[in-house]
Amino acid sequence: MAMAAGSGDDDEINSINITPMVDVILVLLVIFMVTANFLKKESININLPKVAAADPNVAKSTQVALTKDGRILLEGKKVNEKQLALKIKAESKIRPNMRVTLSADENLPYGTVASLMGLIRKAGVTKIALSVKK
Repeated sequence: MAMAAGSGDDDEINSINITPMVDVILVLLVIFMVTANFLKKESININLPKVAAADPNVAKSTQVALTKDGRILLEGKKVNEKQLALKIKAESKIRPNMRVTLSADENLPYGTVASLMGLIRKAGVTKIALSVKK
């Protein structure tokens, strides 16, 4: 009984030291910020033409890109004209109302873009949109 009255081990904790928790959170924040730079996806450098109004439904379509050096990309993967035609033809049979959004560099000749549009149309897609900057 004398032991219980004289010991100070049973005192209540009236305050919480949050400094260690803040330190841990800051370290985690720095780790996330550093690793976020390594998780970037490879982007395609296309200078799209600028217009006053743009179509908001671009995300619901199949993306085809034509870079300034003439590479064709289907959903971000490099393909040639024959592969593009085959893949779009197969997809258009599954989705008859399929829509393709064509992103082409603004410095490309009109004939290059028109021939790619013709290739897409020949593959069975009737809804082709051109991607632009607003």
